Amino acid sequence: MQKQFIASVLFFFLCTMGNGFYGQKNVDIDVVKSQYVYLLTNQRDSLDVENKSEEYFILQRGKEKSQFMSLNSYKRDSVAAGLVNNSVRTSTLDLTNIPKTNFTYRIIKDPAKNKIDYYDKIIRMDFSYEENPGFNWKITSEKKNIGTLKCQAAILSYAGRNYKAWFTNDIPVSDGPYKFYGLPGLIVEMEDDKKHYKFELLSYKNFADEKPLWISEKRMNGKKVPKADFYKGLKNSQENLVQEMAKSGFKLDAGAESLVKDKLKKRNNPIELIP
Repeated sequence: MQKQFIASVLFFFLCTMGNGFYGQKNVDIDVVKSQYVYLLTNQRDSLDVENKSEEYFILQRGKEKSQFMSLNSYKRDSVAAGLVNNSVRTSTLDLTNIPKTNFTYRIIKDPAKNKIDYYDKIIRMDFSYEENPGFNWKITSEKKNIGTLKCQAAILSYAGRNYKAWFTNDIPVSDGPYKFYGLPGLIVEMEDDKKHYKFELLSYKNFADEKPLWISEKRMNGKKVPKADFYKGLKNSQENLVQEMAKSGFKLDAGAESLVKDKLKKRNNPIELIP
């Protein structure tokens, strides 16, 4: 029971507070022309090969930009936006039905400018950084079919990981999961050589009726910092999480504090090993 309580408290602090569930306005940055659903399978503890988790992500592409995000995180922001637009009544809102996520970031790509804008939170504060990755893809001669799609392999080293991606010319869209883009076709599957992170395309569709490609105003107005400073701050917040919890009114006894620290030690395998 105590372990379950600590897990709930830790998740609430990292996700519910981190997500910042509040009424928020949206900023339209483009219109959605097509959408792609990916499944991420990842290993959060680098030493625990048997324990892997899954989460769905969506890639929404517009005329000039695209946005990649957790499907559950997108749903949370959509509900929060509904509070502002009065499409959701606060008095009838059941918070327990709001999807939880381990990934709160938004990634907006602008390929024409070779630019990525990354938005996320550290505890309760919104931050963003800009990156110009210039991915150095190496396309190989290896080919295979994934479902009905004819795919070709490409390799890439990025942020401390070596990846193999399978892209398809059947969908001539130069985009893919997470921050990745720049191949002649859509990335259908991508995995690092340690098999810690794997993205798989599940479905895709085009839209005849254009709908807004949006991000919350609060996210967009977060503090802009260099990428290195963001990850330094994120690491510091994780190392001092117990103290941050105390500041927010969570008082833990010695046993509970030990359990929280033990759980944090198992979250040691971020997608970017060298930010």
